[in-house]
Amino acid sequence: MENRWIMLIDMDAFFASVEQYRNHPELIGRPVCVGHDPKKGNGRGVVRAVSYEARAYGIHSGMPVSKAYRLCPEAAFVNGEFSNYVVASNEFMDVLREYSDEGRLRRASIDEAYIEVTEGTCEYGNPIFLAQDLQAAVKQETSLPCSIGIAPNMSVAKIAAGMKKPRGITLVGPNPRDIIEFLAPLDVQALHGVGKKTAARLKDFGIQKLGQIQKMSLTELWPIMGKSSKWLLNRASGIDTRPLLDNGPRVRKSISKDKTFMKDIDPDLPEIINNYIVRICKKITKKLHMKELAFKTVTVKIRYADYTTVQRSRTIPRYCDDIHTLSSIACNLFDQNRNPLKAIRLIGVKVSSLHQISNQMTLTQYL
Repeated sequence: MENRWIMLIDMDAFFASVEQYRNHPELIGRPVCVGHDPKKGNGRGVVRAVSYEARAYGIHSGMPVSKAYRLCPEAAFVNGEFSNYVVASNEFMDVLREYSDEGRLRRASIDEAYIEVTEGTCEYGNPIFLAQDLQAAVKQETSLPCSIGIAPNMSVAKIAAGMKKPRGITLVGPNPRDIIEFLAPLDVQALHGVGKKTAARLKDFGIQKLGQIQKMSLTELWPIMGKSSKWLLNRASGIDTRPLLDNGPRVRKSISKDKTFMKDIDPDLPEIINNYIVRICKKITKKLHMKELAFKTVTVKIRYADYTTVQRSRTIPRYCDDIHTLSSIACNLFDQNRNPLKAIRLIGVKVSSLHQISNQMTLTQYL
């Protein structure tokens, strides 16, 4: 029987690489952080993405930009524009379709996707040769580096892709024994779908490696994991029979904008926050019109000076795309849910439950 081959192609430090290799080639080889200007350690906001050079200094996504600056003052901080990442992602996906069997591709996120290459491997004779050509094509067409995991199924390919980053290619052969041996020494969190809580529960029972799960029976695992036991036992053993179904082009689920203030806003000055909310809503509405989208749900995020965060949402009965409705709902959500005793560090607005509209449709059709 012909061996099945799946590849997971994962872009290396995607957002930072777009800045280095496409937008600011002068930053190639330098530590790069995608985030607000740290203003010599006094800036606000968090790092959204980092290059591998910046990671060497201990900087990671989600870290305050002020701390990142202290760890590496010579790092370049770039705000970044999400539309640039979308363009790069679409180019990347187009290259993958050319190498996949019958053009089938399953997008996993903006910077990674699965493709089936069973037929293509027959032509190349070895999946490694195909992966090398694909990796070179991605670099040539997008200027961006990627890593590739190759395996008989999606679950194992996902793990393999992260083994030799950046610019790595990892092959896990079709022999079940090879798959077992590849997975056995890995931490349980290597499995996509096993998060911190699940890992902590397994650790409470002395289980930290996939090899330990491989040696357990379903009866032994059931008291620990319940209904998830069969799934976990199969994945730990490299068993994944899911077909690779093409999920089509990326469908945007939400549009959001945040504003982190240089100084916390006094709780007695809510009008300042409302003004910023209106500005954010204008930017979101502009993006809605560009993408020909309408929304039903509005969410407002409030982060206080002590970093506690609340989010509140409201869904309207009909699709809408106008600034007045959006800003009115957002300001009301803020006014009704803010803590009048706490200073505010960040305000954010998000629209979701999006629907594609045509140029011929007018606002009155949604109100």
